[in-house]
Amino acid sequence: MPSTIEHTIEPVFDKRSRVLVLGSIPSPKSREQGFFYGHPQNRFWRALAAVFDEPVPRTVEDKKDLLLRRGIALWDVAASCEIEGASDASIRNVVPNDLKLILETADIQAVFCTGAKAGQLYARLCEKDLGMPAATLPSTSPANAKTTLPQLVQAYRNALSPYTASSENAPVLDVADVVRLEREIAKRGTPLALLMERAGRFLAHRAQRMAEKKISIEENALLNENDQVMDNARPEDRPRFIVLCGNGNNGGDGWVAARDLAENGQHVTVVCNVMPNEISAQPARDAAQAARRVLEASPHALILATPTQEQLHEALSQADVCIDALLGTGFEGSHVRPPFDAWIAAANEQRTRGMLTVAADVPSGLSAQTGKAATPCVKADETVTMIVSKPGLETPFAFAFCGTVSVAPLAYIDPILDEKKESALAKPRAASANDRTLDENDEKAAASSKRTARAEAKRPTDRNNEFLRAEAEDDDGYDPYSDRRPEPEPLFQRDPWS
Repeated sequence: MPSTIEHTIEPVFDKRSRVLVLGSIPSPKSREQGFFYGHPQNRFWRALAAVFDEPVPRTVEDKKDLLLRRGIALWDVAASCEIEGASDASIRNVVPNDLKLILETADIQAVFCTGAKAGQLYARLCEKDLGMPAATLPSTSPANAKTTLPQLVQAYRNALSPYTASSENAPVLDVADVVRLEREIAKRGTPLALLMERAGRFLAHRAQRMAEKKISIEENALLNENDQVMDNARPEDRPRFIVLCGNGNNGGDGWVAARDLAENGQHVTVVCNVMPNEISAQPARDAAQAARRVLEASPHALILATPTQEQLHEALSQADVCIDALLGTGFEGSHVRPPFDAWIAAANEQRTRGMLTVAADVPSGLSAQTGKAATPCVKADETVTMIVSKPGLETPFAFAFCGTVSVAPLAYIDPILDEKKESALAKPRAASANDRTLDENDEKAAASSKRTARAEAKRPTDRNNEFLRAEAEDDDGYDPYSDRRPEPEPLFQRDPWS
């Protein structure tokens, strides 16, 4: 028997949303969870994550963050209807949602409906009133078995890509600015522990993608030589990962990545200098302890604490992909201290033999602020930097150490940056080195302040956004102040782009 359902889930959108995606009405599982596409077999979130090459969001907060970052408004056509279970075909007596609420707030440029029923309802009940036609995308419901996940991803990518936010114009912020930005993000409800969780999952995602690409190349070579393909379903043929974890929050990202890989059934080895209970930095300590419990329970995971050189070389020699999570963005100096100097040298040596390396935030030994390379410095095939890029990753020589740089957008930062820009324009800072209060009677000081404000407004990284503080020591105790001349290596032993 059909029952009358009232839509109680609030839409997700803000003024930056550019595309509106509509379903019909939430399924029983979605109503139970209080959010859209909640059935575990529904492929909406897997498809959306694949479109933007991100980890699949797990929590409601992660899902909202993905939507807002990408400029996607999400709701349903029906405010209420009669329906039998989750069957769209049984929907009757529909009262539509007031979609003008979204269109009057955001500059919606396109409307898409997920599934034929949602498209039919929109065309009959909403299109004339709103004056915007909607294109119908394949349903992500498990009932739509004829459409595979790759087909869904391609369809949604083709539809959404012209309208959704990209990273082409992403800001580049100083290291000190990023620290202030992280604190502001935490104040607004996304704690540092959640940022670390997302960072580690991004690292694991990119590492698995690198391993898949590496194995695919090897399989093609094997196919050409022997006319057969390796069976990757066998446990012994799964890629092997090694994670080098430092003692600070950068190491915490690595612990989360290792835990995520282990939860996915991957072979993973963690190499650390101290055990999780000895880590003093938070939230790295809590993240490492949670990861340790998962790793110790996994038959395919191993923790190597303070390994000998022989143990380290053996572990590295077996790895397909290495995650470098040793030093953070606060590192500055001419030399990396033991034991991490030997670990970096060993990882670079193994990389020349075919192991791929992905760096967390910045290759260990490279200054994220200046681009100066210490001795030794990790040479990565890819660097996954968190939230925004940093100046040191944008220097001409950084390619030799960073390889491809990708940004892991861990939080929706656009409103924060916009507010800071508006605040900076409304209240330009005085030009005094001591940041004195502007004397309104001092015309010379006022003119100097205006000139400074105009000059600062032209700077590409927006230094007037209030994310300013004295640069602190790195998590691992390195001196962040150095007058050492940059000594980057313009040549590398293998093309990171290959």
